[in-house]
Amino acid sequence: MDAVALRPRLASFRVVAFSGKFNAIATGKPVEIGLEMQPRIDLELRLPSEEENPLEALVRIQINGKAAPRDEQDQPIGNFEAEYEARFIYPPDAKEPDIAPRFESEPYQYTLISQVFPLAASHFRRELLAMGIDARNLPLGL
Repeated sequence: MDAVALRPRLASFRVVAFSGKFNAIATGKPVEIGLEMQPRIDLELRLPSEEENPLEALVRIQINGKAAPRDEQDQPIGNFEAEYEARFIYPPDAKEPDIAPRFESEPYQYTLISQVFPLAASHFRRELLAMGIDARNLPLGL
């Protein structure tokens, strides 16, 4: 089957959860804060429960962040956690024997993740900005 006919479509992206605590004390002078991010990405190929439902790919991204003054990295002043989920839908004529071998390859996984990670990272960055952390230089790509 042709590769274009097997191309999934991003059907939904949602923020499952975001929580954060930022305990910075306003001193009147700027403090340089370092931000450490650790993403965890899971991929899943979902088989349809009924014959009329299409195959789906699910991408879950969890991001854990820690903020600390640059000179005191061992004293965090902020902790942040976020979870995102994206669902891709394959064309109706795509079958599991055609998709499964591709789904196992790293370049194919990258094509799915690279569509979702910038959405998750930009939301994470906006939430940090709303909490008073200058996260404009936070990378949005992989």
